[in-house]
Amino acid sequence: MAETTPLLTSTLQDHDPVIAETTPLLTSTLQDHDPVIIVTVPENKANISLINNKPLKAIIHLIMLFIISTVFVYLTLKIYLPPLDENQRQHLHLPRGIEDLRALNKILNEYMDRYHYQIMLTYSVVYVYLQTFSVPGSMWLSILGGALFSMPIALLLICSCAGIGSSNCYLLSKAYGKSFVKSRFRSKLDAWSRQLDKHSHHLLNYMIIVRISPLPPHWFINIAAPHVGVPLIPFFLGTFFGVLGHTLIYVQAGMTISDLTSDQKFTIFSWKNVGALALVAVAVMIPVWIRKRAGIDSENYQEIDHE
Repeated sequence: MAETTPLLTSTLQDHDPVIAETTPLLTSTLQDHDPVIIVTVPENKANISLINNKPLKAIIHLIMLFIISTVFVYLTLKIYLPPLDENQRQHLHLPRGIEDLRALNKILNEYMDRYHYQIMLTYSVVYVYLQTFSVPGSMWLSILGGALFSMPIALLLICSCAGIGSSNCYLLSKAYGKSFVKSRFRSKLDAWSRQLDKHSHHLLNYMIIVRISPLPPHWFINIAAPHVGVPLIPFFLGTFFGVLGHTLIYVQAGMTISDLTSDQKFTIFSWKNVGALALVAVAVMIPVWIRKRAGIDSENYQEIDHE
């Protein structure tokens, strides 16, 4: 047994520094007792488990957040909505057309006097949920808001929910979607980044215009904005004011929904509405144009002074 001790000592000396730090107790044991054969297992530094896979962890986190949010929305509806009978519950789902809207509006309007704030709360929670996870249906909810609430309340409520929900999507993408967004939309991100560089001095106005226009899609703006350097506050304000024009059209449509009898009579976008949106876009760009002209004039004055 004594002949094996030099080999064991050289093995401990040549081993990983982590193991070398743990050898004093082992050395004293070898000196005070009879030599023994000790088998050491070196740490495998190349071992990479699935739990350390960042894309997989991001997907798991997103799924968990989606499930938790869905349960939260369900409990909110369960607790705060007024008691509905079985026939009414059949119409309690996201509307997919004018008939669904009219049925849901009829049910909720029966309880608006007694459960006004509860209905407003559940409406807001569902709207933010749709915007957060880019679930289709926000347009129909905007129209329903025009049918349920007064014009000022509906505009403030819908624009706020759109801003909060889009900001949640922004934060989720920033936290968990970096690798996916950059690998999937690399060329679009590069193109949009170049546009943002040109409008960096009037970013808020630019974000409002982007929200007014149908392209790029709003879901893409939500997930791409944090990866091209758009700060959260201009993003939120740009969303809030940018969706105001569309929201006004939806709310006006919702205010007449009780008078409509078929999908054929229900029109959201008309030449009048498109013209109104164009005027809003022009109004937003006026400050940018003035600021740009003022900048050119100031540069000319500076050149004259230098001369």
